[in-house]
Amino acid sequence: MTPVAPPPAVPSAAPGAQAAPAASRPRRMEEPAREKVQVEDILERLKEEGIDPSASADEQLCYVWQLFLCNEDKLRSASQDLENLRQQQAEEMREVENYVGHVRSLTAERDAFTTEFEKENEQLKIEFTQLQLQQEAQLKEVEEMLEQEGLSEIAHSSPSEQIAYLLVERTTLLEKLEIADQKLDSHSYIDGLCAAQLQDKFDHIHQTLEDELQQQRESMQHTKETMNKSHNEELEREKVLRKRVERDLDEAARRLQMAHEEIRRLTDELDMQKKEQSKLDPALRLAPQASESWREEMSKLKESDRTELQKAMEHNNRLDKEILALRSRVRSLDSERKVFLELVEKLKEEICEYQKNEKPGLVLPGMDETDENACCSLQMQEEKDPARFEEECAIDNADSGQERREQNNETVHKRCRKVIDDIEGRNFQLLHKLQKLQREHEDLVERNEELESILGETQNQTREEREHLEGEIEGLHRKITSLETELLRAQMNKTEASMKDQETTKKVQDFQEMLKSHQEKVEVLESKLSEERDWRKQLASDLEKTQKALKAEKKELHNSKSELVSLYNELQNLRGAAEERDFLNVTHEKLQHENTSLETKVSELSQECEQLNQLVVKQKIDENFTISETTYEELLTKARILEEQIQILGGEREQLCTKLLESNKKTKELEKEVKGSNEEKQLLLEENAQLRQDILATREQFHSKIEEAVSIKSETSQENQPLNPQSSECNTALNMSIKQYLSGERLLQQHQEEMQQLRQDFHRVQNLCSSAEKELRYEREKNLDLKKHNILLQQENTKVKAELRQVQLKLTDSTKMCSSLTVQWEHSQQKVKELELELLKHSQSSKLQSSLQEKLALEKSRATDAEKKVLELQQQLKESHHQLRLTETHVLGRKQMEEELKEAQERETQLLRQLQEEQRKRKLLDQHAEELQQQLRHSHETETLLAKTHAELQVRFQQQEAQLRILEEGKKTALNEHLHCQKTNQNLSEQLSLLQQEKETLHEEYDRLLKQLDIYVRKHNERQLRHKAKLRRAKETFIHEVKQRDVRIKQLESEIVLSRSQTGKEHALIRQITTENENLLQEKRELLQQLNEQEEVGRNNKWIISTIQNRVQFLDEENKRLQESTLQLSSQVGVLERTLRNIQTHSLEDFRSIGFSECQLLSKMLPRPNISFSATGLPNSLGILRAIQDVKPEEGTETPKSLFSLSPSQPSEIGYLNVTSPGDTTNFPTQPQSPSFGCDSV
Repeated sequence: MTPVAPPPAVPSAAPGAQAAPAASRPRRMEEPAREKVQVEDILERLKEEGIDPSASADEQLCYVWQLFLCNEDKLRSASQDLENLRQQQAEEMREVENYVGHVRSLTAERDAFTTEFEKENEQLKIEFTQLQLQQEAQLKEVEEMLEQEGLSEIAHSSPSEQIAYLLVERTTLLEKLEIADQKLDSHSYIDGLCAAQLQDKFDHIHQTLEDELQQQRESMQHTKETMNKSHNEELEREKVLRKRVERDLDEAARRLQMAHEEIRRLTDELDMQKKEQSKLDPALRLAPQASESWREEMSKLKESDRTELQKAMEHNNRLDKEILALRSRVRSLDSERKVFLELVEKLKEEICEYQKNEKPGLVLPGMDETDENACCSLQMQEEKDPARFEEECAIDNADSGQERREQNNETVHKRCRKVIDDIEGRNFQLLHKLQKLQREHEDLVERNEELESILGETQNQTREEREHLEGEIEGLHRKITSLETELLRAQMNKTEASMKDQETTKKVQDFQEMLKSHQEKVEVLESKLSEERDWRKQLASDLEKTQKALKAEKKELHNSKSELVSLYNELQNLRGAAEERDFLNVTHEKLQHENTSLETKVSELSQECEQLNQLVVKQKIDENFTISETTYEELLTKARILEEQIQILGGEREQLCTKLLESNKKTKELEKEVKGSNEEKQLLLEENAQLRQDILATREQFHSKIEEAVSIKSETSQENQPLNPQSSECNTALNMSIKQYLSGERLLQQHQEEMQQLRQDFHRVQNLCSSAEKELRYEREKNLDLKKHNILLQQENTKVKAELRQVQLKLTDSTKMCSSLTVQWEHSQQKVKELELELLKHSQSSKLQSSLQEKLALEKSRATDAEKKVLELQQQLKESHHQLRLTETHVLGRKQMEEELKEAQERETQLLRQLQEEQRKRKLLDQHAEELQQQLRHSHETETLLAKTHAELQVRFQQQEAQLRILEEGKKTALNEHLHCQKTNQNLSEQLSLLQQEKETLHEEYDRLLKQLDIYVRKHNERQLRHKAKLRRAKETFIHEVKQRDVRIKQLESEIVLSRSQTGKEHALIRQITTENENLLQEKRELLQQLNEQEEVGRNNKWIISTIQNRVQFLDEENKRLQESTLQLSSQVGVLERTLRNIQTHSLEDFRSIGFSECQLLSKMLPRPNISFSATGLPNSLGILRAIQDVKPEEGTETPKSLFSLSPSQPSEIGYLNVTSPGDTTNFPTQPQSPSFGCDSV
């Protein structure tokens, strides 16, 4: 028997079969080694914490759960601390903002105070200039009055010197009155009896004049004191106001310095806080890192997945960079391709030309070779780069998504541009309307300036005419005074001859009547001048009123402009608020979508990522809530500022009320003074009337006495009584009456002088009254200005109240919005809590799954190596299928994400419609869009990772197939070994059946989880529906706000219509003013005509005066002639007296010698020379006159001849008065008879 040799092939195959599992064993052993290490670490940690490793799994899980809850509590406390720190920081920032607002309000108040003080300074300067002008006008009036009365020396002196001069004149007048009284007392008893009544009247008049002088003196002193007091008070007030202004400016400067220092301090504090915050930020960042480290300790099983995810993220970033580089390269290649195409076209053209020239068969094989080479190269590239193809597909997909986004963005931009164009059109219309209003206002201002220039010219013309009239009136006054003096002189000259010249008295009366008529005309002219002055004052007041109205309209236009600007700002603020609200809603919705997407991702990846995302969502909601709270607090600060402004306006109103009360008191005092001055004026007028009546009565008495004297003369001439004593008594009575007449005329002159003084005083009082009236008018105008200012303040108060109401309404709306946001936040918190509960359930299920997987791993380790290999291959296949399913779910999730992205893009378009005007918000939206793009990039990275994992799985599958082939070869070699293990296989098959049952249970659990996912998706859809409903509500609110804006625009248009109506009214007022100016010009022309007529009347008066002066000169010449005739008569009388003496001597001698008969003859021959001598007062002729009483009545026929002899004796006694009696005119032809008679007697 030969021994059987073993086959040589079997041992050669065995080492190859053993080498293959030796290479795969370390890979298989790595995973259980890691699991063992992790289990050992957990057991060590439990031992350190004081728990037995032999404890049950439930106890261990409870302990781990407690640790997890403790860590969550710590996390919550840390997050609460973070929130508290943020709240404190926000509160500090609010305080800083409030303080900055307070500083700004202080600066605004300071500016307001400075403007007010500047206005008050300007008003005080204007008042001071007006007072100076008034004082200068008063001084000019006093100087003019003094110059009119001939006191030009005192005109330029001070008022105290003028008063001293008046007092000196008063003393001199009193001394003259005393001297006149003494002279009157020195007259005879008869003069005293006759002048008693006149002296009583004179004493009464003197007392009244003294009382008037005292009253005038007191009034002058009172006015002077009041003027000085008012001037001093005004100066003191100005000084006090200046001091207050300086103090306020110093205080304002100090407050500014303090405010600047506080601002610097606050900025330093903010910098310090920022630095501290920057220091705290890493600590705050480390806190979540610490919490993450705790979580990492609790979830060490998932660290490998996270690392892989981070690597995948980095790889995705690299891929993004590479994609960008590839895009740039593709663009460069496109440009190069275009260049090459152009070259190819050129080459084709050249080839065509070349083919025409040469044979066509030689070029074709080269072309075929080039085509074949290109095809080969393309096939090689396709075989080499399948991954590049996939990447290019992904790039094309991304490019298509970006193109869609760009298209959506372009549509959004177009809509936003349309809305902006509409708003700009409306703004352009409003600006056009404002420009029209400004042009109309400028036209009004130009017209008003033209009217002011015309009024200034008319005022200058009227001033010149007034000055001309005043000069003419002054000339007339001077002429009147000169005529009055000449009249007085004429009266003094003609009182002696008033008995003779009744015709001259009549002429004088006519002349006095003419003077009275002239005075009346002058008074009429003065009244007209006063009326013109009043009318001009009224015109000036009307001008001031129109100017004030224009100023008020300017202010109203300025206020309307400011209101339009404020309304435009408010519209912009409302738009901004609406956009912020929409932005908040959209961000809230985005956050909800992000929550849902993150929840899906976290459910796929890990529980902890979901919790972190929820925390981020909460933080964002809190930030939005803080933003809304900040807006609410800003509105509250605005309301407080408006309330402070209302309080300030109330204080200003109270100050104005006090000023009004003070001005009313001043006006009352001035009215009282004016009433007193008017009463004094009336008293002076009454006294003036009484004096005129007294003067008229005295004149009538003198005229009656003159008439009585004339009647006595006529009676004496008619009776022809021969009684010499009676004739002497009559002559004495006539002399006394003439003396009384002269004294009465002197008294009349004195009365006239006193009347002139009274007139001067009356003029002064009138001037004082006019100045007081001017002050009253000025005070009334001030009161009107204050009332208008008060009305404007009330209007501003109403406007501010309306703005307050609007702000309160905005506050209520903001509070409602805040409440709605808080409700939404609470709902979101509830939803987050529900999601947390669901996540906890998912975590429990995942833990159960992990525990089951551990059990399966333990049971699988008990199986044999061969079955393990098979099971591992099957599990790997299943895992690959599961990963494929996961990739499909990821693809579905990606599609959902793309749909969500589309919705987000639509929302972004809506936001871009509303928020294109504000770049900051657009930047925020861009940031959000970038975040979404980053999320998309993350999703793309995950997809690329999944693609890579799929490729790796395919590679692994190929490797496993190769391994299977190797194993099958090993199985063929090891069939004999497997025959021994059939029993074990049966046992293992039973175990496999059990495992399949467990697998079926796991499938059931998986189906249940899918149902829960469906329920979750339904809930998500319901949330989206609710969100859409909220969007509809937001749209409705936006439409409502747009309607309110339209209503406000209509209101503004109505206000513009009202302003136009007001401008129309102003045009009507301007037309009325022009018509009034035309009427005034017509009246001016009429006044000029009247002035021409008055000038003609004055010329006529001058002509009459010149005729009267000629008559007076003629009368003076006649007086001279009469004086010469009286001198001749006196010489003749001396001759006659000598002849009579001779005759008497001869007659006595003849009477003694002849007898009685001759004496009778002598008595018959010479009866009247004795009478003539009796008139001279000779004592020797008394006996002859007594003897002539016994003459017979037959000799009465010769009496007229004797009467003619009396005529030359009378002028001898009265001739020194230079007055011609009317009786002398009849004696001119009889005068030459007396000497002839003397010659005959001789």
